Amino acid sequence: MEKYHKTDICPLEKENERDENYEASNPQIDSERTKDNYHTFARYCSYTEFINKRIAELNLPTKPRKDAVLMASFVIGSDGEFFKGLTPAEQERFFEDCTCYFANKYGEENIISVVVHNDETTPHLHLNLMPICNGRLCCKDLFNRAELTKLQTDFHEGVGKRWGLARGREGSPKKHLSTAEYKAKKIVLNACTKAADITETAQSELRQINQAVKKAEEHFDETIGQIHTAKTERDKIVAERDSEVDYSQALEQAKNGEIAHGKSGLKAQVVALMVENKNLTEENTRLKKDNSFLFESYQKEKKTHADHDKALRAITLFRAQEPEAFARVFYRATSVLQPFLPIGEQPGPLGRNRLREIEEEIRKEQEKSIVTANKYNYSKTD
Repeated sequence: MEKYHKTDICPLEKENERDENYEASNPQIDSERTKDNYHTFARYCSYTEFINKRIAELNLPTKPRKDAVLMASFVIGSDGEFFKGLTPAEQERFFEDCTCYFANKYGEENIISVVVHNDETTPHLHLNLMPICNGRLCCKDLFNRAELTKLQTDFHEGVGKRWGLARGREGSPKKHLSTAEYKAKKIVLNACTKAADITETAQSELRQINQAVKKAEEHFDETIGQIHTAKTERDKIVAERDSEVDYSQALEQAKNGEIAHGKSGLKAQVVALMVENKNLTEENTRLKKDNSFLFESYQKEKKTHADHDKALRAITLFRAQEPEAFARVFYRATSVLQPFLPIGEQPGPLGRNRLREIEEEIRKEQEKSIVTANKYNYSKTD
């Protein structure tokens, strides 16, 4: 609780009733959230106008002294964890309960303004009232040490307990902080918290950087190893290519009957001839396998051709000696028979009448087979 004289009221009003254009000296104030501030109890005049009007209503025998306490201001709130557990509607009900408690205890007619600030670190309520009792200003009687201690206990019983808040320890040696001191302490605490967060973030980023550097070093070492391997393989390929060039020249000279002079030249020719001999041996082995396969295929085709000739002679003989039987078998199967006949040759002709007779005989034989099959099925069913 803070006590304010006449000259202190106007600056406090500007701080409490601020709008989006308010230029705050407090770094905790976020002007973008000032629009979220609201009143649970408001007057439609300035603090000074209300105070003067209320003093006139008291009809005091003498004017208040210049150093008289005209306004008592309370800041009511809790820690951030408490408000994190509340919905916006529950938060409004909490501050309304606080307002109702003070209105009932000190008189609604004495309350100047009650405004909730949501644009600072944690939500809190600024309640301003005139310390009037028995028709006179009496801040010393209303808000002495004993009464403030009792107020803290009664407020906890009337409001705090219902919202799960704990009362501060009675008789605590801790010094009561003024609003300015409290805000300064909050600024320091927030700065320490932010510094700790920044330090933790920096340490986390440093760990990530160290991990990235370690991976980069591993990747670099791996890349160097790959480059070394590639260089070794390249040198090997180049050496083999150069050697092959030398051997090619030596082989060409040896084939042309040009005998090299000197040990190195003779050695190159010998190696080239050995390599050439090995390649020719492998080629000869492969050709032998191919020849063996081709010979087996030829034998199979030869046997198939012989079987075909036998079938052709048999069919030709059958057609010559038994033309009627040949016609009965193949009269509608020329596509089957044709591969066995010489190209362009057709089966031996029969008279048209005889062909019709053969067709009729075949049709009757088929009908007879059907009738026989039906009788068999009927007798089987019985």
